[in-house]
Formats: sequence, C-alpha cells, structure tokens
Amino acid sequence: MCHANNKYWGHYKERKSTKAYWTALSNDIGMPISSLIIEINGYGSSQGTWVHPEIAIDLAQWVSVEFRLWANRTLMKVMLDQESVQQQSMTQIQLLAAIAQQMAEQEQRLIQQQQQQAQILARLKAVEVEQDRFNTPCGHKYSIVGFANLQGLEISAKEASAKGKKASALCRKQGIEVERIHDPRFGKVGLYPESVLIEVFSSNFKDKAIA
Repeated sequence: MCHANNKYWGHYKERKSTKAYWTALSNDIGMPISSLIIEINGYGSSQGTWVHPEIAIDLAQWVSVEFRLWANRTLMKVMLDQESVQQQSMTQIQLLAAIAQQMAEQEQRLIQQQQQQAQILARLKAVEVEQDRFNTPCGHKYSIVGFANLQGLEISAKEASAKGKKASALCRKQGIEVERIHDPRFGKVGLYPESVLIEVFSSNFKDKAIA
C-alpha cells in the first residue's frame, strides 16, 4: 500500500499521532501493540508487515488523501443516518466491510497503473536498444551499452569503458576495424561485431546463468 503511493511505512509509524493511536487502540481492545503490528524481515516475498484492520484503515487515510475524503464522508453519512430513527444506519461491520472493499478496489487500480508503467518502461527500453543497434555489411554491430541493454545487463560507465578496451583489442587482433559514432549520451563510442561482444561479455553471461 505504501510503496504503491510512494510513501514509507517507517515514516508513518514514527509519527507521534500514529503512536498515540496505536496505544489508544491497544488499550481499547485489550491487545498489545506487538500483536497489532507484526513485521516479518526477509527478502522478496518472504518479508512483509501485517497490521490490525483498524490500523490498516488509519494507514490508508495517511497514504491516500482521496481515501481519507471517502472514509470521512462515509462516516459522516453513517452519523447523519443514525439521527433519523426511520432510516437504517450502517453497522460498524458494514462500515468496515465497505472501507475494506474501497481499499481493495483502490489497490487494484494502483496495481493496474504499475503494470501500465512497467509496459511503458519495457517499450522505452526496446526503443533504446534499437537505437544502439546498427546494420553493417558485416552484420549487426552494437555499442557496449547497447549490447548490455539488449542482454538485460546493468553496466556502469567504468565497466563499459573496460569492456570497450577489451573489445577494441580483440578487434585489432582479428583485423576488424572499429567504427566510431557519436552517441548523445556518451560522446564518441565504438561499434563492435556481435561475436566480439559475446566473448567480451562471456563472464557476465556465466554469472547471470548461475544467478
């Protein structure tokens, strides 16, 4: 929930108002705070944080202004309805169910937005790779960074420079002329045959296979 809204759980739990609310809730329902919030440390899907439903609602109101408006107006409606005997008021369970449904719908929308963003980033990456590929009479040639992007490898400027020197040495050894082009990101860069780059990146492929 926090990650999807660019918020941090650590910021929420360190707020004075948050700690005061947890203490009041703990005293009200007779459960220790350690049972209301359970944090599991680990890596990837093995880590996470479980919170009591009422804390989840409080967290959602801090994370999302839109949700806070909706929750406040829903609560106001319930309070106004209770003033009229003829009108059927919403019970606490119904209110929590409505809030939980709203949270689920909001989270689903955020997931869809994240998926769309991931698709856009993937398309931009593909365009970047295509820009780094050049057709020559000897076949496809790539810059060091372009080939790394094509293989899905992260590479620093220092690593790219070292691999460029190694690729240039291999080209000289094989009598291959290294073409140079202007790259708006890095200035003058060399273009190397795919066969040479495969040899230069061989250690990266082994590390990737092991991982």
